[in-house]
Amino acid sequence: MRNLFDQYNMPENRLSHALACCLNEDKKLSKQFIKWAIKEPPPSKLFVTEQRLPGETEYFNDELDERGLPDIWIHDDKNWSLLIESKISASLSTNQLERHHRTAINRGFEKIRLLAIDVCKPKQKFPENVFFKSWPEIYRWMSRKSTESDWAQKLKNYMEVAEVKLASAEYLTEGTLTVFSGFPFSKNSPYTYLEAKRVLRLALDELRKRDDLIQELGIDPRLAGRGAITGTQGTYVWDFLRLKESREEQNITKYPHLTLSVRRDDVFALVTVPNNIKTQFRQNLISHGESHFIKIFEAINRDMKSCLQKAKGAIPWVEILQRHYPSQRSEPVVDARLAFDLRTAFRESSRRNAAKYQPGWLHASYEALAKKQANEQLAIGAIFPYTTCRDVHNAKIIDVITKVWIACKPLINTMLDKDVRLLRKSSRVGCAHQKREIR
Repeated sequence: MRNLFDQYNMPENRLSHALACCLNEDKKLSKQFIKWAIKEPPPSKLFVTEQRLPGETEYFNDELDERGLPDIWIHDDKNWSLLIESKISASLSTNQLERHHRTAINRGFEKIRLLAIDVCKPKQKFPENVFFKSWPEIYRWMSRKSTESDWAQKLKNYMEVAEVKLASAEYLTEGTLTVFSGFPFSKNSPYTYLEAKRVLRLALDELRKRDDLIQELGIDPRLAGRGAITGTQGTYVWDFLRLKESREEQNITKYPHLTLSVRRDDVFALVTVPNNIKTQFRQNLISHGESHFIKIFEAINRDMKSCLQKAKGAIPWVEILQRHYPSQRSEPVVDARLAFDLRTAFRESSRRNAAKYQPGWLHASYEALAKKQANEQLAIGAIFPYTTCRDVHNAKIIDVITKVWIACKPLINTMLDKDVRLLRKSSRVGCAHQKREIR
């Protein structure tokens, strides 16, 4: 069924039409929006006009620019106007805004304000009577208002759908319409591949801004992850962040990297050690023997235990994966998978529902890596199930994912031989035990 707001061909027109409908149908919301957007109280009586001049009944879909018409015209019954011009891929023009202003003057309005909307803040400086809001800012504001306004909720939902469609059509080439607000999937909101791609992109945008990932792990936010993630279906979608040491390496599988995967039932945040990792990196990890290998994971487990306290239901996780590829372009075939809760490797408290002690899984992981007789990939981090981890639905899950990756610092630094002190000390994730020696 066609969406209520999809009444125009151009994406800019569709989105501005959606905004106009919501502001027109909920006048309380429109007054709150005006006060937020231009920092002044609106008149008591408002009219919302779209694609036409105030007082006209005929709509003009194709001649707006020639007639000096804004996308949305909000006005009172006296001399106050707010003119709204919105863009997505086209550039905002000062000349266009000036034409809108002249049109309002010619219609007898004296108190004239202009609101420009775009995906990203433009570089040019606007006149004093021109205000700017980005679409992500509007999305964030509508999200806050969605608990008290059905029309705010409708616009929020529409922006999420529009972003998926625009990204798939390669119309949205820079920036986003929305912001990351958690991973939305649940029993009442089933997983969809296109929505997973949207939230994955937003989550990684937030993670690239994290100074702690840059300083602690040495990621380079400018390095590209996967290429264009195509397709419209699947049970998971993933991407990764790269370390600065890998910037000269075209083959990312030569270096460990930080993988984020949005799956049908959960989110994976893992440090991935690919099968094709440089031989020296693998040797750095296993050449000190199994006891040292266990100490690395013991340090990770301690820090993971602390950072996952803010995400109840999350599970510290280790995987050894053996795969082969029937052809160069085919999907991999999984030959074997050893996956386990990291807490099973160490004696925990006797509290009820604690992971049962079974050090054999970590021993088997070391044996598989040390002997390496097949295509084996190691990954360690945490999984966040949608059903048991409520915090995965909140934007603050980005903090937890960040700390999970930083907790894996002993593994990364041992492989890259960046800090020999990590043979004795645990990682630094801001926990009280961060300098405790591993004995």
